[in-house]
Amino acid sequence: MSIQWNLIKAEAASYLQKLIQIDTTNPPGNELEAARYLAKLARENGLHTEIKETAEGRANLLISYQQPVAQALEAPASSSLILLSHLDVVGADAEDWEHGPFSGEIVDDVLWGRGTIDTKQLTIMELMALILLKRENRAFAKDILLVATADEESGSTYGLLELLNTHGELFRNKHVISEGGGFPILVNDIPHYLCETGQKGICQITFHVANSQSTPYYVDNRPMHAAAQLVQRITQFRWEAEPPKTTVYLLDQLLQSCELEEAISAPIAEKLRLLQPYVSPFMANVLRAMTENTMAPTIWKGGRLARQPQGEAVICVDCRLLPGVTREMVEEKLAQLVEDLPVSWQIESFSQGYETDFESPLFELFDQRVRAQIEGSKVVPFIATGSSDGRHLLPYRSRVFGFSPMLPDVTFEKVLPLVHGVNERIPLDSLLFGIRILYESISQYMTRGE
Repeated sequence: MSIQWNLIKAEAASYLQKLIQIDTTNPPGNELEAARYLAKLARENGLHTEIKETAEGRANLLISYQQPVAQALEAPASSSLILLSHLDVVGADAEDWEHGPFSGEIVDDVLWGRGTIDTKQLTIMELMALILLKRENRAFAKDILLVATADEESGSTYGLLELLNTHGELFRNKHVISEGGGFPILVNDIPHYLCETGQKGICQITFHVANSQSTPYYVDNRPMHAAAQLVQRITQFRWEAEPPKTTVYLLDQLLQSCELEEAISAPIAEKLRLLQPYVSPFMANVLRAMTENTMAPTIWKGGRLARQPQGEAVICVDCRLLPGVTREMVEEKLAQLVEDLPVSWQIESFSQGYETDFESPLFELFDQRVRAQIEGSKVVPFIATGSSDGRHLLPYRSRVFGFSPMLPDVTFEKVLPLVHGVNERIPLDSLLFGIRILYESISQYMTRGE
């Protein structure tokens, strides 16, 4: 059957438009309405669905390609591929937008709205891939599951974490297509499509400086001095670590594209230096962030009013940690950081980073299909500095690939400000491109029987 891609573009645009018009701002979420809408579409196209409500108005949606969802849940090994996305979005102030964030307006073949990049577009790309396969009556040795979750933007308590609590084995040793990549960077005019194969860990820390012994008539400045010393140490902090295999490979691919193959054996710092003329200052910082652990003060509160005898100094810090860094390693570094200072600390939250082995048939298929559509392009792996539901799959040894491919003009640098920003939008040609790449990649992957 020959696919009429112009008709698929119009069909997918209408589905995404309706999904955008369902306001799933988190909080409160309201993902149940979106899940019901998508479940109806899936059933109309011969797919199996089940909605798992997790709280009032909150729900995860499961779509199975060729068996009832209940059977898929009872026999986790019957599926070999999971398509993961989320239905909730962050808030948006309509006054800041050129077109309403929940209007789903299409202007000059561009669809506007919250979720068009993060990440309702991926939900539609994945669903359309399954619909196209079903229309061709394709059958595979194992099943495909689409999982669209709630609450990703606020910690996943009512979303993926609830599903893992009851059916975590679904994800055991599975290949997972998720969000976080698919946006190209242009280096030496060559489109390099970023496929997220890992994430840095995130650690939030609060430091408390011991109270002073001041009186209204004699000011003890030692706490403020200690706080200033601590901030200086944090800003000068350098945590030497072995860069991830993914990052080394990425830098080497970029060097090859710049005809700097002789630098592949150079130290990481030299590779970053040589690439600077070929990338923007923004991308240079992103590449550097993929090679090191970072600490950044985000809040510094301290001091006292004129007649208050004491005042508290509190410093909040955001850490982004390379895959492999554990909570115990962080605690050891913090102890060294505050040594000889009257400072205590507590870890408010910790999420360990992960790295997926990108040497995979699925990754190879992404690369083959993109190269077939975009001459001279290549797909390259990267470690994201942000986070998504993929981080929760670390204990299940899932191989998570963030990939919702766009056309070369929708670059990483253009997309990043739209994620959680204003005027989020997607060109419909890019929506169709993503559907086509995922459809072809999934079809070939499942045919191989991986």
